[in-house]
Amino acid sequence: MKTLTIQDLPVTEELDRRAMSAVRGGSSFYFPGYDVSKYDLTFNTQQLIDQSQSTENHNGVNVAFANDITSNVKPKQEAHNTSTINIGSGFMVR
Repeated sequence: MKTLTIQDLPVTEELDRRAMSAVRGGSSFYFPGYDVSKYDLTFNTQQLIDQSQSTENHNGVNVAFANDITSNVKPKQEAHNTSTINIGSGFMVR
């Protein structure tokens, strides 16, 4: 447990905003929190994308005296792997 003691400050002394911002520590009695310096995580994510595509374009096969036969083939594949792990309020690991 960490303790902060200010011994050289008179009881009647008031600290301004700048002086208070330099003070670290305190009691978490009224506002309990987690000590994030001792927070340890272990996680494993598994990602797998398996795609296959077979595209054939037979244009005018076994057609005699054919003309003006056109064919437009535009195959496209797209894949994304995204892992989002939410480990509590304010913590997110990607």
